[in-house]
Amino acid sequence: MRDRIMQAVIEEINLRGFKFTMEDLTRRLRVSKSTLYRYFSSKEEIFDTILEQMQRDFQQQEQQMLESDQPVVEKIEAAMMVTSKMFEPFQSRVYDEFRTNYPEKWETVRAFRQRRLDLVAAFIRQGIDEGTVRPVNISIVQTMISSTMEELVSYPFLRENNLTLHDAMQLLLDIILKGLIIKK
Repeated sequence: MRDRIMQAVIEEINLRGFKFTMEDLTRRLRVSKSTLYRYFSSKEEIFDTILEQMQRDFQQQEQQMLESDQPVVEKIEAAMMVTSKMFEPFQSRVYDEFRTNYPEKWETVRAFRQRRLDLVAAFIRQGIDEGTVRPVNISIVQTMISSTMEELVSYPFLRENNLTLHDAMQLLLDIILKGLIIKK
């Protein structure tokens, strides 16, 4: 039932944003409030549980990357594109609303992003050591990615450019890995 409730929360967020009520949730689930409160005491607790699940998803994928014997460039790609299965269904406008309305919880997302940047940096260092990635200033690459990601999660940017967050991240990754210059 907990998983069903969390899925219903994601659907409510996509429909109403974070302004949904527990009553909206009981209607969607067709359960009583007492049933809902048996599993979660508040919306805040549900959000925390969803964020914890996302972190577990991220950590599991991260561990698989670290243990993988795939080429370092593929590890960089995987690290940049890692996403939680729970995070995928969120519509782009949700990110802005979440960042604005729940800044303390947004810190969890920000911390994940920093971990992902650190992982990308480690893979770049590995690639440089192996000779498969040209020597670059890794701090500059991290700053480029971080700054660009801040803009990419902006709903107006995505809407104006008719992109999903996944598409935008894929395009960013393509530019970082392949550059702008056509090699002759």
